[in-house]
Amino acid sequence: MERTRMAGWRVAAVGALLAALALPVSGQQIKIVSGDGPQHDGVKAMQEFAKWLGEKSGGKVTGRVFPQTLLSVKEIPAGLRDGVGDLGLVVHPYHRAEFPEANFIADFSLFAKSNPAAAGAATEYILTCDECMAEMKKQGQVYLGNIANAPYSLLSKKPLTTLADLKGIKIRSGGDAWSRWIEAMGAVSVSIPAAEAYQALSQGVLDAHTHSIGSLVDQSLADVVKNATDMPLGVYLGASMNYSAKNWATLSPEARKVVFDLAPYLLAKYVTNLRVAADVVRGKLPQLKVTLHQPSRELVSANEAFLRKDEKTIVELAAKNSGIQNASQKAARFVALLAKWEKLTAGMPPDHQKLGDLYQKEIFSKLDVSKIGR
Repeated sequence: MERTRMAGWRVAAVGALLAALALPVSGQQIKIVSGDGPQHDGVKAMQEFAKWLGEKSGGKVTGRVFPQTLLSVKEIPAGLRDGVGDLGLVVHPYHRAEFPEANFIADFSLFAKSNPAAAGAATEYILTCDECMAEMKKQGQVYLGNIANAPYSLLSKKPLTTLADLKGIKIRSGGDAWSRWIEAMGAVSVSIPAAEAYQALSQGVLDAHTHSIGSLVDQSLADVVKNATDMPLGVYLGASMNYSAKNWATLSPEARKVVFDLAPYLLAKYVTNLRVAADVVRGKLPQLKVTLHQPSRELVSANEAFLRKDEKTIVELAAKNSGIQNASQKAARFVALLAKWEKLTAGMPPDHQKLGDLYQKEIFSKLDVSKIGR
């Protein structure tokens, strides 16, 4: 059954690729790539963005989304560099050597509390960080802002509420930040793409998974995990919307402006979709037959102790392993930006238009589109 399903998926992927290459284009069509499947709420935001392109440009610029077909999640950076895709979601922790500066702030994911704030802080930081922008340019990409997932929880096959429950079990990590946390809690960290977690959990390769509550539905994880621990495990902020520099150069100035003007609203729609999905799924846990557990005081205390030490650890590792210069100052700046954006987004309803307006006002309005990608 699994072989048949995989074979069908490969046929569909090849078909999508051929269609992309053969499709007659009127004006300029933008190929939008994601490593997530079509039911993922972030992909749905990308599909909305594709519609906005046509609406804003009067049909002169169009978009088409390729979810998990044209390029896999790990192929996207090279695919953008080579011009296979135009706009794609680049997951930085899968490419630490290529994006050391972007990964530096991704390591602070456990310090973030909400995804509207995390995305705003990360986007402002990278766009005002010369080293960050230089590494994007080196990889042949035009940076258009970070997205952030809904707050992470611990999703598991068995109830996990104490340190003893975590000891020795295999937990999927979303990046180095979670790997350090998992190991500090006495568990074993397993690094695989989120899209592979379903199969790994169903086959016993994993016992648990660090991800948002929303993934119980948009990644069908409720089929294989029946427990969620309401641990404050931060917000995944290590992914960005990047445009192929090679293909950006072929866009007309008018088309570049359309993409650039819509960028803050793409980020906001992506973030809001994931936020809303997590809230909806949280209300449906009984229907999904998933039990929500509260962590023991001992586990909460262990988590708090970990965070008190981890900022120093991040700085030391960044300087030692990645050659990050002025790591302490950069850490302080990003933590301050997280606090700034928590205040800016506090009490904001899940409204992508309002959030996009805020991103536009605070970040994108201060940029010159004619200088983007140069």
